[in-house]
Amino acid sequence: MSRIKDALEKAKMEREGVQPVSFADTPEPESDSSSPAGLPQTKFINYSETAIKKYKIITPFFDNTNLSEHFKLLRAKTISRVQENDNRTILITSSLEKEGKTFVAVNLAVTFAREVDQTVLLVDVNLNNPCLLKAFGIKTEEGLTDYLLNDKPLSDLLISPGIENLVLLPAGRKVTNSAELLRSKKMQQLISEMKNRYEDRYIFFDAPPMLTCVDTMVMSKFIDKALFVVESGRVKPQKVSEALNLLEENKILGTVLNKRSPVFAP
Repeated sequence: MSRIKDALEKAKMEREGVQPVSFADTPEPESDSSSPAGLPQTKFINYSETAIKKYKIITPFFDNTNLSEHFKLLRAKTISRVQENDNRTILITSSLEKEGKTFVAVNLAVTFAREVDQTVLLVDVNLNNPCLLKAFGIKTEEGLTDYLLNDKPLSDLLISPGIENLVLLPAGRKVTNSAELLRSKKMQQLISEMKNRYEDRYIFFDAPPMLTCVDTMVMSKFIDKALFVVESGRVKPQKVSEALNLLEENKILGTVLNKRSPVFAP
């Protein structure tokens, strides 16, 4: 039955013009006349089925009911904590590298995008080690740094990855002055514009780990809330406490225990 379901899902996607491609065969960007997130015109670069399966991103090509239910619960708890005060800019980070923060950021964004009455913008602010596009199997060199440094129009940088209501803003080329860029007035204005232009939009920022890069502490000043990812059984409690202490207490949305099952804790 699962294979039949997958085949039907794939056929539906093909009828809607969503064609899965391999990582090696990622197409050149194409203009899309409409933006699913109410943003400026976006490029359409479909995600790779190979990458989606490898990085366990919730789509018709990675149908994991248990994982989907965990992220639906995480979505529900997140909304319940941010809705009252309109806290729609959410930074996702961890203490150390490879705890699964990008995995959580992408799947939470995809889960939010499945709601019929809201849209999602997922931004890679890990300017020294971008990971976001890898999860989708998309290759492009331009992104946020090109906007901040070279005034590149956002319409040239935003990507629609073939998931309805979801738009990506990649990090762009690596830079040495990442903290300065992220605290710049231009970045602050961009965050404000991202949030205030559309009331139905949630903005998630995939940020570097707290203990390896000052950039996340800089970014946390300008966003509403921070969601903290902890790898189960690996990171010592002292490290988690050290990282959390770098965030303002009122900014901490909660923690997600990862690599056992993504469990939310206030």
